[in-house]
Amino acid sequence: MILELVDIISDPFGLPDWSLKVVFFIFIAGLVLVVILSWIYDIQPEESIAKTESSTNIKLAEKPTRSISWKIASYISFVVIVALIVLNIITRTSQSSKRTILEKSIAVLPFHNLSNDSTQACFCDAIREEILNHLDKVEIFSVRSRTSSDQYRNTEKTSTTIGEELKVNYLLEGSIGFEANEIKVWVQLINAKTDKLIWSDDFIREKVQIFSIQSDIAKSVAAELKVKLSPEEIEKIEKTPTEDTEAYQAYMRGRYYANQPHFIHENYDRALQNFQLAVEIDTGFALAYGELAITHALFHYLRWDLSESRLEKADQAASKALKFGPNLPEVHLAMGYYYLYAYRDHKQQKEHWDIAEKGLPNNVEIIKAKAYDLQTQGRWEENIELLERAAILSPNDADIHSELGMGLWFSHRYSDAEHAINRAITISPNEQWPYILKAYNIWSWKGPNKQSHDALKHVDMEDDWYLFSWYWQEVGEGNFEAALQLLSDPLISDGVDNKMFARPKQLFSAFIYQHLDDNELAQRDYKTAAIFLEKKVGEIPDDPRYHNALGLAYAGIGRREEAIKEVTKALELLPLSEDAVYGLPAAIDLAIVYTMLGENDLAFDQIEYLLSIPNYITIVWLDWDIRFAPLKTHPRYKELLKKYPVQQ
Repeated sequence: MILELVDIISDPFGLPDWSLKVVFFIFIAGLVLVVILSWIYDIQPEESIAKTESSTNIKLAEKPTRSISWKIASYISFVVIVALIVLNIITRTSQSSKRTILEKSIAVLPFHNLSNDSTQACFCDAIREEILNHLDKVEIFSVRSRTSSDQYRNTEKTSTTIGEELKVNYLLEGSIGFEANEIKVWVQLINAKTDKLIWSDDFIREKVQIFSIQSDIAKSVAAELKVKLSPEEIEKIEKTPTEDTEAYQAYMRGRYYANQPHFIHENYDRALQNFQLAVEIDTGFALAYGELAITHALFHYLRWDLSESRLEKADQAASKALKFGPNLPEVHLAMGYYYLYAYRDHKQQKEHWDIAEKGLPNNVEIIKAKAYDLQTQGRWEENIELLERAAILSPNDADIHSELGMGLWFSHRYSDAEHAINRAITISPNEQWPYILKAYNIWSWKGPNKQSHDALKHVDMEDDWYLFSWYWQEVGEGNFEAALQLLSDPLISDGVDNKMFARPKQLFSAFIYQHLDDNELAQRDYKTAAIFLEKKVGEIPDDPRYHNALGLAYAGIGRREEAIKEVTKALELLPLSEDAVYGLPAAIDLAIVYTMLGENDLAFDQIEYLLSIPNYITIVWLDWDIRFAPLKTHPRYKELLKKYPVQQ
């Protein structure tokens, strides 16, 4: 009863978590005392207390005969009660620990740039990101990711609303001003539950002291939230990545451009230039070398540059990152991406990400990285589980919900996918990739319709996926004239060139002309496409995208053996077993080539294989994709309709 009473009053009276433990151990000590006293004294039949006599002084006949059943029952009851109390304390201690972590949940909102120089915006983001990273190194803090809180830039929402949406109890806001050689950072810590200011301060330093500003703010936040930092946590927070502030500024500018939504060539060009500048200024800058290795490898991964020299640059940067920062978890996070982008080496990338996770437990970026690795391996259920965990830790990260939507789309869970994608759009309405994903999910689920048409209206003409998306949207709706007009628009690029497809416009127009039985125009465009693609294959022989496209062009002009050879080469360069997403085009194009060549049984065999594994090809997709139209009258097509119904 006393233990329960202490537990009930502990919260209202602000008693520390260990109060219940202290009372319990007092009772344990009391138990020992009671046992000793009960050994020394007896309760006599007349209810009086007397010292226990020696057994030698009591004759057998004089011993009272009493039932011992009540004693047995008492002992059993005592054991059960103690067990329940111990279990109760352990459970409540665990819950108390979880409450403590929840209580220290925090989001660092975008800092305001108070200068008139708009170029300083990236520097403001950089300072804010480093403060966030410092807080994330404190084990008791649950810190929301940068992307999760980016949406609140220039927001009019209240602190309470933001806290509820991000599921945090505290918000850190800030503004940064620049004057001559000085930086002035104003910060304030807000209780998101009550919308009350907990603490505010300004930090004025010379630019060369930028590292001390970031670490001092992180330590001040910990102090205000009554968090005692361990020596290891203090060391991590105070550790500077470089002694050169110019190198650091270049590094942070690179991070700013690399963190922009989705893969845009221009942003990564700028990121690469700044990372290179950072390592030229400070030749021992481990974090900058890590980012440089990622960026060079990404150029290879996205097919922007498949040259050996690009891989060599990535290798050299990775080697130096490990040389100068072998114990930095951020370096190992970078190395994991390097092995993924440069070599798709799942074993090496996992080893480095496991090391990074030990130094940065519950770090959302590491969880996202591991989820992406599972995606490339086609382990979609695990990918979805990990992303759902990441979404709990960082609920307003649009990237997480986009990737989750993709995993659900490939797993044929279309309604769930749409829900996740809509969440990403709500969080980041100006980002284009979620709208593209929404349209593609609808294509697999219901076919191109008004809903997917409306989603694509949000895609910018300069986006790498614009021509591909709108072409298939118009074709899927049967608007062939609109699709041909799109291809003839001089403001649009000469073809599709994104991370999965590289195809000239003539190949797309040939598909339409062939479907409309205009063989003369179809042959003209297939031949023009073949000439262009032959040149590309000669220039970049290791790019599977050009082999895919050339195989389709050869099939269009009847060059059977060469068509199959080219698509087979693409499958060898990037098989599905190596990348379950980027390896798909070759696997799908093989079915299309067989269809174009009239090899129906081979085409159906490949289609059945595609329908049996997670990807975007469905019976609905086959119905509206004009390249599969010749198969619809075949008996095996009707069998497929029964065998592979579309999941809702």
